[in-house]
Amino acid sequence: MTYPIEKQLLAINQQPLRKSLCIIAHESGNPNNVGANSLANEIAYMRRHAHQAFVSHWVGGGGKIIQLAKVGLVQWGAGPYANPYAYAQVELARTTNLATFNKDYAAYVWLLRQLAIEAGLPVTLNTGYNLAEPGIKTHSWISKHIGGTTHVDPDGYLASWGISMAQFKQDIETPTLTNRYLLHLVVKGDTLWSLARKNQVSVADLKRWNSLSSDFILIGQILKVKAL
Repeated sequence: MTYPIEKQLLAINQQPLRKSLCIIAHESGNPNNVGANSLANEIAYMRRHAHQAFVSHWVGGGGKIIQLAKVGLVQWGAGPYANPYAYAQVELARTTNLATFNKDYAAYVWLLRQLAIEAGLPVTLNTGYNLAEPGIKTHSWISKHIGGTTHVDPDGYLASWGISMAQFKQDIETPTLTNRYLLHLVVKGDTLWSLARKNQVSVADLKRWNSLSSDFILIGQILKVKAL
């Protein structure tokens, strides 16, 4: 699957990169902007404050991709040590809607992979301990290994939806969608059997995908319910 990229380029001057070594994965970090208009709100805010910080792309609103700045030129999203080496930087708008997140996450992973391929970089996540090993890096990896910034996104937000960094890495580095899943928030009345019937999978599949040792599930738990 491919996604259209809508260009809404900012009226800014971007400086040349020193070298193209990475794609940086972000998320907004804004728990106060999670509604249906979160993507539009984030873009409007960045447009007003582009003299302070900006990135090349935003993802949100149910899988929409908006490009705000040119790739292959400096963007101000990850501090002075990483910015001159980032071919592109991608922000993910927040949501509290599971269906919206599923679409956003699929577009986010697709875009990060496509940008790495476009830049001639390895389609890897957070490999190595410096930019001598190029590829896709999270903002948190930049903070830990490069410095000049202290942000730890997108780890926490993805984890809140049941996406560990190990899963994120697998989704980035695997060229097929066989390791991606539709997520479901468990509500009152859900059982493994009802979820299996609804999604046309087996209970054994659900238990394997979610590392469940029993048939017991909790309200509020996020489960993988269908391979995509």
